[in-house]
Amino acid sequence: MEKIAAFIEKHIAPIANALGMNRYVVAIQNAFLTLVPFMTIGSFALIITSPPVDYTTMEPGFGQAFFQGWQALADATMLPLTIVNNATMGVLSIWAAIGLSFFLARHYKMTSFLPVALGVAAFLEMAAIDVDGALSTAYFGGTGLFAAILISFVSVEFYRFLSERKIGYIDLSGQGIPPALSDSIGNLVPAAIVLVVFGVLSGVVINLTGAPFPNLISFIMAPLVGVLDSGPGVFVLATIVMVLWWFGIHDSVITSPLFAFLTPSLAANMAAYAAGTAVTDLPNILVEPFWWTFMMIGGSGATFGLAFCALFSKSKQLRTVGKLGIVPAFFNINEPIIFGMPIMFNPTLFLPFVICPVLNGVVAYAAMALGIVGRCFVYPSWNMFCPIAAILSTMDWKAVVLCVGLIVIDVLIYLPFFKAYEKKKIAEEQLADAAAETQEA
Repeated sequence: MEKIAAFIEKHIAPIANALGMNRYVVAIQNAFLTLVPFMTIGSFALIITSPPVDYTTMEPGFGQAFFQGWQALADATMLPLTIVNNATMGVLSIWAAIGLSFFLARHYKMTSFLPVALGVAAFLEMAAIDVDGALSTAYFGGTGLFAAILISFVSVEFYRFLSERKIGYIDLSGQGIPPALSDSIGNLVPAAIVLVVFGVLSGVVINLTGAPFPNLISFIMAPLVGVLDSGPGVFVLATIVMVLWWFGIHDSVITSPLFAFLTPSLAANMAAYAAGTAVTDLPNILVEPFWWTFMMIGGSGATFGLAFCALFSKSKQLRTVGKLGIVPAFFNINEPIIFGMPIMFNPTLFLPFVICPVLNGVVAYAAMALGIVGRCFVYPSWNMFCPIAAILSTMDWKAVVLCVGLIVIDVLIYLPFFKAYEKKKIAEEQLADAAAETQEA
């Protein structure tokens, strides 16, 4: 373990820390965290307007009456909630382009709105024009996210390159013109260059491929997405994230870029469900709700099971940590457990910390791949208590059973390792108490 720690500290930690502070990774993380309310609101609008059961096929009783009432609510709210869904998830790539451009521009301390506007305009040039030159909204949703990330970053960087070198800059200083107007007119030529270049690129891509740029990006990224969204992909991904976390490298180093892949997959599931696809036949399994709801139950390391064990510990320290950590664990917040035990660099808890989320992911993936449990198409938010998030994200009651079963398994896996650690802590506390008594005497 010492050799592994030394290797990671020397070779992996510097790379991971650099990645975690990378301006593009930070911009992606901040943009998608900002858009969580949009994804949640858009998802719930879809739930309300799309009852999962046809009440006409049910036997008379409470269930039929419940879903009949749900259908009546869906019919009454269909238009406004469809508008809500289309204005959030339906144009998610545009919101992402805005957020990504904004956070990258802010990194460079650009206070003007122009780089943000250029990022969105460049995306529209590359994604909103079809082969006939007509305006198209086909890539405004999740299917355009990869392209939005790339185009936003390139456009802001290109504009920064031009403006910092004063290429074509029109100097209006000292003429009594308001600063905002002076800045926008002064950078008229750089902005024009950015727009013309992306317009030309869009035309070239359409002429060569017969489709807008996002279609090409989706084609290129499809193999990588396919590798991630598989049983082995879930196993390897969860193992890497947990091992690095145990060594003190925060999981966001991996998950922040990862969610750029998972969000389009969730949007595809949402669109498929809205089109009438059964929850067991949705195209993707590894989406963001799957990660937080079925894998990281209670937070990274699936520590809800550990918090439950600590709650009844005979060790005063561990029982205190359990009392402090159990309520946040309901909402996937586990810093009291991570740092209170502590878990990092704790060899006793290393194996269950890695095994629990990996096993959760593999079991849940298998259950969904076999059609036993419905797949996620709604984003209830990462900090929703997992059994509740399970039913909300899949609209399948069997998902709740799966989630509760995984919690029980996590408790059983953590328990023997926790007991060994508890024995050590009790011995330490007894020695401390004896030393205190001796000092008092």
